[in-house]
Amino acid sequence: MGRQSWIIFYYVLEVTVCVPNAVHHSVHRVRSHKGRRHRAANDGKLRFEPEPYSKKLELNSSGKIHCKVAGGVTPTVQWYLNDNDPLPEGVTSTNGTLVVVDAARRHAGKYTCRAVDGNHSISADITLDIVVSPRVIEPSSGQQTHVTVGDTVVLNCRATGDPHPTTQWDRNRTMLKLQQEGVDVEDGANASNARVLLLNNGTLLIKNATERDSDRYGCIAGNAAGLARNELVLTVHPEGELPPAESTGVGGKAVVVSISVAAAYMLLVLALMFYCRRRRLQRRQRGEKEELEMAEGREKLVEEEEEKQKIGNGAPLQNGRLLPHDRDSGADNSEVSGVSRASKKSGHYDHLTVPRTLLTELVTLGRGEFGEVSIAKIDTCQVKKLRNKDESGSEPIMMHVLVKALTAKDEVQLAEFRRQLDLFSRIRHENIVRLIGLCNEAEPHYMLLEHTEWGDLKNFLIATRTAEEAEEYHSRAGTALPRAARAPAAPAPPLSHQHRALLSAHLAAAAARLAAKRLTHRDIAARNCVLTSTLTLKLSYPALSRGPDSHEYYKYHDQVIPLRWLPSEAVLEGEYSTKSDVYMFAATVWEIYTKAELPFCKLNDNSVLERLKGGSLEWPVPDSMPDALANLLKRCWSSSPTDRPQFSEICEETAAILQKITADDAARDSDKEADSTQ
Repeated sequence: MGRQSWIIFYYVLEVTVCVPNAVHHSVHRVRSHKGRRHRAANDGKLRFEPEPYSKKLELNSSGKIHCKVAGGVTPTVQWYLNDNDPLPEGVTSTNGTLVVVDAARRHAGKYTCRAVDGNHSISADITLDIVVSPRVIEPSSGQQTHVTVGDTVVLNCRATGDPHPTTQWDRNRTMLKLQQEGVDVEDGANASNARVLLLNNGTLLIKNATERDSDRYGCIAGNAAGLARNELVLTVHPEGELPPAESTGVGGKAVVVSISVAAAYMLLVLALMFYCRRRRLQRRQRGEKEELEMAEGREKLVEEEEEKQKIGNGAPLQNGRLLPHDRDSGADNSEVSGVSRASKKSGHYDHLTVPRTLLTELVTLGRGEFGEVSIAKIDTCQVKKLRNKDESGSEPIMMHVLVKALTAKDEVQLAEFRRQLDLFSRIRHENIVRLIGLCNEAEPHYMLLEHTEWGDLKNFLIATRTAEEAEEYHSRAGTALPRAARAPAAPAPPLSHQHRALLSAHLAAAAARLAAKRLTHRDIAARNCVLTSTLTLKLSYPALSRGPDSHEYYKYHDQVIPLRWLPSEAVLEGEYSTKSDVYMFAATVWEIYTKAELPFCKLNDNSVLERLKGGSLEWPVPDSMPDALANLLKRCWSSSPTDRPQFSEICEETAAILQKITADDAARDSDKEADSTQ
């Protein structure tokens, strides 16, 4: 690759990552300006305001493309595929909005928005591309490479994505460029004399390595869907001081891994053989008794539902309405019933099923995006028996669970319910609540999430306010806030600097785990975090849009969103990503350090929205926040998603900040102890 090719690479990378947003906003302004002129000249004619534009959607994500029409009398707006073809399965048109629920490659193509008003019609074409964000395969994140002075170092950079990503190397976050001394590309004029070569296949070659080459090297992959970066640490050791072979020898590692895998496989086979033999023996002795007892819970539910069959055609009464036996047995053929049948037919959620008869002490908290949200208790021993088919008797162990009911029928809301189910079922992390189960034997379906004894983080932070702090905030924010107006009569002990840094680090670890699994939360806030009695933060998802937190949500384009916590691309374009979660993480850390103040409490929702559109919304930094953390949050609040740090970097920096605060506190305590002994 010659010098001109690398110049083209930088240009393409910069255009791919940075330009689309700027171009879109510029085009939007030009179109708005044209629209204003057009309105003055032809006030009664059909027109698009603004004209719909092409969009890229991440594979398996959801998205919308709006087509808004002005003028005319009663225009009808409809989307088509390839000018006149019906929309493919999974794509719908609702009130002029093209909705893609679960983006697949078959959904890519040309779509036409057509508005008709009597004999007049207008149309606009857009292109929908389905892309896959780049993922760096090699090097692995945190990889350690050890060589000796004088060796030739080969660092491979391989990535996947659609379109296929372009790769580049950086050293300690400084891009390796041709202008740097000793650096050239494979086909460059000075390639034979260069000590550092960038090969066409993405490999970085360092000849005659010196100790000065020891550093952090990053492999960057970029395409139309975004950027990805993995970092390795290269250490060049003096001759004779290379670490033991097991830390660097690939062949030795392969042998050890192969032997370990083979031994584990043999042990697994033996264990399975023993287990199957033992189970067969038990079944011979007990006959079918065990199978019947394992199904006892579900049979009981069936009997209870059969007793409720009071209405014609034998259809049971559920939530005050008929639930048909099959797709053709009645008028009520809701999407929720369709989801129930599909999930039962495929068995996708069977392993999560928990009978709702196990739930006790149900208390409603408010309403979320799907329906009512409640707190209940469940016997974890009974859940384990159902999962493990275990009959052994044990004392009940009751735990609190968050119950999210699914009563909504909207296709987008159903997809979001499934997304949250998949999110919590795929993640196992100490700072993320566990999915306890799914009650889907009848409507409404219940999603059961782990809850904690100390409740949500927002209430806890409010409880730590002193009377003076509560009074000051109350006078500054006004009386229109239904929650958090005043502190309790006996406030909880205030959080120390170390405690607040610890909670921030817990939240960063939870969000980093989601990002590593390529998942997004989309509503990170103090109200959606819970605390244990050991001051461990766990990321949850109550999302109470009606109830005590209703003032923290805002209805925009028929969607209820946490406006004050979201970046502009999520609010204005519906573009949710790991980088929008980064923005919300910073907003939640801000809540921790302000004791759960409402962001921009002096502004109403419309003012916040206008400033967000104009790019003039600025977050104030609390005085109690360490400078290092304040600088990190400012980067997280960057208006451009590409300028925000990755969660892996955030996790490292918050851990370092916590370590420094802990060390400073320990040194301060040591000094005080020394002074007291003198």
